[in-house]
Amino acid sequence: MSQHVDTIRQKLEKLTHSIVIYEEETTKKLIKELLSEGVDPLIIVNEALIPAATIIGEKFENGEYFLPELLICGDLLQDAMKIIEDFIEKSGQSEKLKHTKLGKVVIATVRGDIHDIGKNLVAALLRANNFEVYDLGKDVESMKIVEKALEVNADIIALSALMTTTRESQREVISILNALGVRDKFKVMIGGGSTTPEWAHEIGADDWGETAVDAVRIAKKFVSVLES
Repeated sequence: MSQHVDTIRQKLEKLTHSIVIYEEETTKKLIKELLSEGVDPLIIVNEALIPAATIIGEKFENGEYFLPELLICGDLLQDAMKIIEDFIEKSGQSEKLKHTKLGKVVIATVRGDIHDIGKNLVAALLRANNFEVYDLGKDVESMKIVEKALEVNADIIALSALMTTTRESQREVISILNALGVRDKFKVMIGGGSTTPEWAHEIGADDWGETAVDAVRIAKKFVSVLES
C-alpha cells in the first residue's frame, strides 16, 4: 500500500513538472494513468495542476519565463483540466465539478476600449488556475457587464482599460453596482495601462493588478476571503 501511495505521489510530482516544462504528451498520459488508477480527480487538480500554475507564475515574475511560455503553459493547463472535467462528467460525478472551480469571474475590456491582449492573457491565466471565466470581450457596455455578473452569480468582476479616456468606464461599472444596491455581491479588480492603485482607490475598486500574474493572485485572495 505504501509503495502504491509513493508511486502516485511520484506521478503527481512528475505531472506538475511536465506542465511547467510544457511536455504535452507526458502531461496527458500521466493524467489518464492517474485517473485509470482510481486517483480522485480533485487530488490531481489540487496536488499537481494548481502547484504547476503557481510555479509558472513565479517563473514569469522572476524573468525566467516570458509571455510565450506563459501562454503555452496556460493552454496546457486548460487542456489538462478539460481531460479531468470530461472524466468527471462521464463517470457520473458531475457534482465534483462544482468543487474543482475556485470561483466565477466576469471579465471585460470596458466600454470605448478595443484593446484586449492583456485582458485575454488574464482570462487565460485565470482559467489555467481553475477559475470559471466569462469573457465578454472588448468595448463592453457597463450595464452588460453588471447584468452578466448578476446572471452567473459571479464572485469577481475584472475590468481592463488601456487608455485614460476609457478608464472612466471602470468607474461607471462600480457606480451601477452601487446604484442597484449590489456592490457588496462582487469583488471588483481593475487593470490596464491607464490604471494605477490610486485610481482603483478613487473609484472604489477592491484591488488593482499590474500584470496577469497579479490578477490571478488577487483573484485567489478574493475567493479565500469569500470562503472564510
